[in-house]
Amino acid sequence: MVKLSSFLAPVLALALAGCNLAPDYQRPEMELPQTWDASQSQAIQRAWWTRFHDETLSALVEEALAHNKNIAQAMAAVRQAQAGLGIARDALLPVPSASADGQRTMAREATSPTALQRGGKNTHTFSGALSASWLLDFWGKYWNAAESARASLTATEAARDNVILTVSAGVVESYFWLSAYTWQEEIARDVLKNREDSLQIYQSRFDNGQISDLDMLSIRANVETARNALASARIAKNAAETSLAVLLGRSPAEIMTPDKLKAPASLMTSLDTTPALPSGIPSELLEYRPDIRQAEANLQAANYDIGTARASFFPSFSLTGLLGSASLELNELLRSTNQYAALGGAVSLPLNFWTIKRTVDNAEAAKDAAVATYELTVQNAFKDIRDALVSQTEYAHSVEALTRQVDYLSRAVVHARTRYDNGFASYLELLTAESNLFSAQQALAAAHAGHLVSIAEVCLALGGGWQE
Repeated sequence: MVKLSSFLAPVLALALAGCNLAPDYQRPEMELPQTWDASQSQAIQRAWWTRFHDETLSALVEEALAHNKNIAQAMAAVRQAQAGLGIARDALLPVPSASADGQRTMAREATSPTALQRGGKNTHTFSGALSASWLLDFWGKYWNAAESARASLTATEAARDNVILTVSAGVVESYFWLSAYTWQEEIARDVLKNREDSLQIYQSRFDNGQISDLDMLSIRANVETARNALASARIAKNAAETSLAVLLGRSPAEIMTPDKLKAPASLMTSLDTTPALPSGIPSELLEYRPDIRQAEANLQAANYDIGTARASFFPSFSLTGLLGSASLELNELLRSTNQYAALGGAVSLPLNFWTIKRTVDNAEAAKDAAVATYELTVQNAFKDIRDALVSQTEYAHSVEALTRQVDYLSRAVVHARTRYDNGFASYLELLTAESNLFSAQQALAAAHAGHLVSIAEVCLALGGGWQE
């Protein structure tokens, strides 16, 4: 036993010391802005949707986080990655095994050697053994594989976080658009009703010869314009509702039920407290974005994969130990006089160096691709935040301008109708004023939704929120 320990000690020390053939990891250097300009405000917390102060919206987001199928897939992927890391780490340890055997030998003659030995015709033999095999990691092959699996787990966890963030933002945006399309539907329905009522009045005037054929044709066309707008609003509203139902993980039966989900049109003008960026946010905050964390973890995994591939150039060593016992009687199997032990080692030298070279080339190319993916992800992150910030500011201006425009056009319609009724203007003048008002009302509803959605996009671009 002393000899065995003296043999294993240096082998174990050498295996644990080993070599690491993976390149030193360095994060790709990129020129990043230190801060960007934004309006002064308080910071948004992680549950950023609660800043909209809408209980229905918050309940919908929580429902989606609990039942969304994309999130369920992402969480299952994390469990798979956790198992993969465990498997990769197990390769660094000895692999134990156990075996047992029993055999009965039948002697044809009583004078056979086996029969004479046992005093009869039949012989029983029993054996049992414990063994372990160990692939010595001199070159860091299995260590690098385990580190690659660890980085892959980190990437999978970041991907899960990104799915959670995307789903929550999708719920918020779908809810806002559902409200906007509901508003547009109400506007179109009211306009259609007014125009249909007016059509009856103008039809009577036409029958009495008070208005021309051109006016009557224009009036009828105006009714159909409103009817088309109503249909378009209902199509968009249905799409927003079904998208929201899928995000919430609703059943197919619920998805097929019309008006199962509702967002009041008044929501567009009732949310007077909305999140906005504080000034001077550092670029380091973008590291909270899960897609950036995922891209960097994938890059780290690719870096370790190079070390795993390079180790295949070198010989591999294995160590096998066996401790067992054999006996002709089962009840004597564990007696010390029947025990035996064995220790062996093996070395394997690869000769297909051309194939290994291609494997290394493949791993290095994969790392180059991971570098490009990381850099592109960072570029897109800053694109997202710039676009979201500009949209948030300009949609606010758009809402203000369209609100004033609707007010002006509403008064213009009143004047145009008075002039037409008194014979001072053609119906074309009234038609133009009514059409302009209708278009401005529809645009105002869309601008309100765009403004609220742009705020959600700011939160999404920053990885869900920030702390001052």
